[in-house]
Amino acid sequence: MTVHDHLRQVSHDLDPIEVAKYIVSRDAARPEPDVTQLKLQKILYLVQANYLAATGRRLVASQVEAFKHGPVIDPVRVAFKTYSRTVIAPDLQDWIPDKVPADARAFIDSVWDRYKDFSPSKLWRLTHSQAPWDDNYVEGHMHTEIPDNEMSDYFRKHVPLADRTFHPDAIVLSCEDLDRLDDEEDEIVARAVAAFA
Repeated sequence: MTVHDHLRQVSHDLDPIEVAKYIVSRDAARPEPDVTQLKLQKILYLVQANYLAATGRRLVASQVEAFKHGPVIDPVRVAFKTYSRTVIAPDLQDWIPDKVPADARAFIDSVWDRYKDFSPSKLWRLTHSQAPWDDNYVEGHMHTEIPDNEMSDYFRKHVPLADRTFHPDAIVLSCEDLDRLDDEEDEIVARAVAAFA
């Protein structure tokens, strides 16, 4: 049994447009919204990659692809392409954030809170510096898939714990914690064996 087996009830494979709308609604509530298509795509990538690393499942039911300007979730790119480089400022009355389950909203909020003040160009530099995009982008090509396992492995192994986001139902243990649990388990087994000897 893996850690992810305990997280069977987490939300996963959500509509990417609804998740994007939720992120834009968070931005629209700020005094100076600044989410453009570029920033939205980078936030979505960070949400997806962190979720894969935390739960072993996709939050968004869509493949992340390597485009020239970084990771992209194409259905969202298509849905918001009319905004181009302008701030996405829709009429929020038509957007119902409850279409995104509470545990997913809590997770997205954590990613959002970490990166909301990053400029689009700072997020561009961050995602370009990470192996999942860098290893998969092919000059002149669009729609090159970034494998889920590469995002998950990179975020688990190369992104410091302090910079990661975890599902609200996940428990994070350090190697030291695991070693201590192993030692305690060995001690309990030794006592049980001694009691029956």
